Amino acid sequence: MNQPTSVLRIESEYYGTFKVDESQIYHFPKGIIGFEEQHDYALIQVEDGPFYVLHAASGQLSFILLPGNYAAENYGFHINQSIISLLDIQNPEDVITFVIVNVIDDQLYVNLKAPLIFNRINRKGAQFIIDDASYPLRHPLVIKEGP
Repeated sequence: MNQPTSVLRIESEYYGTFKVDESQIYHFPKGIIGFEEQHDYALIQVEDGPFYVLHAASGQLSFILLPGNYAAENYGFHINQSIISLLDIQNPEDVITFVIVNVIDDQLYVNLKAPLIFNRINRKGAQFIIDDASYPLRHPLVIKEGP
């Protein structure tokens, strides 16, 4: 017999009401840089597109996210042992990488320097700072047409 999953209702000033189940809640043990006091977030896909909303389980804090493979060609990096331990990562396949999207003067930018790392198995997350000058905080997002 399947256990019923609990549903959390999130009231967002920007996005309306979300009903999320526990499989969409991620715990960030150290929070997100600048928002260290907030630890639990719902990861919600925006309709059928590539964008996601990461919304605080309580309060109004939210971020627009994009999977890392959509952000830039050949975007990749190695995470350090402290993140592997913090998120209890057992297999590379268990990890999903997202970048934060910002809108500045009607232009979309992604933060390639500080992606969010998600362990989809235990639903833990962390922000990781990449020690590589070639990854900027504000990388223009280019929308590609067609396949």
